Amino acid sequence: MDREHIEEYARLEHDEYEKLLKRIKEGSFDFEADSYPPDERFVKLQRPVALCTSDVQNIWTQVPLCGSLIVPIMPLSQDRFEKEVFSIREIPQIIDFIKDTGRIQFVLTACPHHYEGLDYLDPIFEELSPPRYLCLPDEVFYGPKEIQEAREIFNTISNVSFMPWLKKMVDLSPNVLSDIPNDCLNVYASLKLGRYTLAEDIENLIIDDPAKALDLIFTCKQLITDPFHNRLSNVTNMTIDEIREAKNLPLVYQPREVTFPCEIGKFLLKKLTYAPEGLEACKELIYHCSSYDLQKVFKSLNEAIVTYHPDIASKSADELAEILDNIWNDKNISNRIKNIEIGVPVSIAAIGGIVAGLPGLFAGGFLSELGFKIVEKTTEKYAEKLFSIKGGGLTERLSKLRTKSYQANVYDFKKKYKHQIAIDTKTKP
Repeated sequence: MDREHIEEYARLEHDEYEKLLKRIKEGSFDFEADSYPPDERFVKLQRPVALCTSDVQNIWTQVPLCGSLIVPIMPLSQDRFEKEVFSIREIPQIIDFIKDTGRIQFVLTACPHHYEGLDYLDPIFEELSPPRYLCLPDEVFYGPKEIQEAREIFNTISNVSFMPWLKKMVDLSPNVLSDIPNDCLNVYASLKLGRYTLAEDIENLIIDDPAKALDLIFTCKQLITDPFHNRLSNVTNMTIDEIREAKNLPLVYQPREVTFPCEIGKFLLKKLTYAPEGLEACKELIYHCSSYDLQKVFKSLNEAIVTYHPDIASKSADELAEILDNIWNDKNISNRIKNIEIGVPVSIAAIGGIVAGLPGLFAGGFLSELGFKIVEKTTEKYAEKLFSIKGGGLTERLSKLRTKSYQANVYDFKKKYKHQIAIDTKTKP
């Protein structure tokens, strides 16, 4: 965008943020129901809303597993953007996808002025007008005096070695680098004001090991301060590497719920789509599978991982993929169905003689000689009342009685989308 449009964009963002602060002061902002940026700044925003992991190359694995995925757009050079995000040749297709589905929402990570001259982003600005992603400031929660004191502490100790080291980071563009000191200041101040002991750890590292200090600051930003101040997304996605890094935090500050959207999303794209990885695979998945079913099977796969592999954070992405394969290929329910269908005597024993007292059901032994499938159909309406289980035949219901809930959910998903799963045995183009 040119300077004139940038100025107009910046005024819009400023005015909107001032309106937010005014509503908070007046008490008209509902912290439970209202979001910021407001919903109307987005295109067909869908809930649940998830914030994309910092590794934005995993965009397409995350999109199918939420309502809308918030994707931050940093003011990067075109070369770096293509290397770290996606090819600019895809931008028109992605814009059409957003207008059609609302499954991706772009937000700016910096002041609009920092995007001046980045002409490759013009289509995104012109077609979508993405808002700046801003969290609520500390002023909403704390007094000006204590905020000033926390910031003065950071400024004093960071000037010793941290800021000089930060200025030597030549691998970042000036626009990105200029926001980092302010981000560090805000994260530290929030931790200090919130009386987190991590603030003391940051103080020590800022002097002794600036690189580790920066890593800790951004881990805290992702897991503690941003979620506390955030009024837009209710889910913060992480990769397995970021989860492993989070385990370095004291136990009390580690995330209570751990999910693997990038790895599970990648797994489902591989299992259920013909397309190569990327936008086309993502589109194929969400157009053929309902959002509800995808989110349900995602939660079930995740439950199996965290429940039965408590050491998962110490494993690699490849090991996690192997675990997912084992969960997906679990034959527990299928084997039980086969065992029940082996013969009528076994099957009738399985239902414990419940239907034995139904008059005329087995009169003359006629139905019992026809095999379990006939018995199943005949007893269906009675068994349904007795077991209070809906969906599927009696054989299937009996097979699920003692299985884990995630096993039943994965089995149901695979059964419903078996036409999609069949493609996993074929070679992708």
